[in-house]
Amino acid sequence: MRESDPRVAAEGLRRFGTSVMLSLGCAPAIATEIADHLVDADLAGVYSHGIFRLDWYAERAAAGKFDSTALPVMGHAEGGAALVDGGNNLGIPAFRLATDHLIEVAHANGMAAVGIANVDHTGRLGAFVQRGAQAGCLTIMLGGGSRKDWPQVAPYGGARGILPTNPYAFGIPGGALGPVVVDFATGMAAGGKIYAAKMAGRPLAEGLCIDAQGRPTTNPDDYFNGGAILPMAGPKGYGMALVAELLGEAILGQAMDGMNWIGIAVDLSRYRAPATYRRAAEECLQELRNCPPAHGFDRVEIPGEREAALRQERLHSGIPLPPATLASLRALGYRLSLDVDALTPLG
Repeated sequence: MRESDPRVAAEGLRRFGTSVMLSLGCAPAIATEIADHLVDADLAGVYSHGIFRLDWYAERAAAGKFDSTALPVMGHAEGGAALVDGGNNLGIPAFRLATDHLIEVAHANGMAAVGIANVDHTGRLGAFVQRGAQAGCLTIMLGGGSRKDWPQVAPYGGARGILPTNPYAFGIPGGALGPVVVDFATGMAAGGKIYAAKMAGRPLAEGLCIDAQGRPTTNPDDYFNGGAILPMAGPKGYGMALVAELLGEAILGQAMDGMNWIGIAVDLSRYRAPATYRRAAEECLQELRNCPPAHGFDRVEIPGEREAALRQERLHSGIPLPPATLASLRALGYRLSLDVDALTPLG
């Protein structure tokens, strides 16, 4: 996406997103929750998990890839650990339930863990670990186990996609500007970035993908025609992806379509008073912000703070969407017989 793209009001996108999810069969509260999550991703600048996903969700719903009517349920895994079963619906409601469980148990016992299984696309992990961090907990989430259905990322030294993008996210309370949130795929890009580039009709950045012959490419079509995403940081990303893949197997065995996940939370107040910690955290973060910028950079940024600032700006100025993405969303609305006036650009 580009700042010069047409801007659409966040509230309008929420209304449109809710109407799409309702038409796909979601319960009203779930439809609203999913739409809010997608729009918040766009507000934060995380386009790979934003409103463009509606078109993909509709495609997957039509193909029977997820059960839009299912509600998440808290239960237990075979070995007795806490496990949220998403019922093979989109994972956003299941992750919200899991996060709330982590916070409650961590506050009661000092730490908590929960598995999440039988979910389709989970949305932006950063939103959930941020929720945990805002409650005073170090919150960690990672997932894997679906390589049979999502062979997206080449292993280090390999020329074919075998592993999923197996993401990790970390949220920890920060200083004056809120939590520090780190959210990344173990591939050089989230799969959604490839989809977003294709929908927008724009090239990929260099160094993200290889084609079916293992050659570097910036054409998103090459990925969909047998190519692969490269591992993040070479062997480091590959190693992290492999751990997440084995974790996915440990949680519930081979996942189909979606991934299996684990969430962990630690109540940091068990170690240090929150106010004392916040002062120490702010001192550390301010030292980083004050670091002289390298050539080509304006400043050193703290993960999570850019997204928070961007969210406030875009709530007023609107969310930029590529013309091709807007056209695809309108076409989706027409196919579903929905009002598309909410997609009218501002100004």
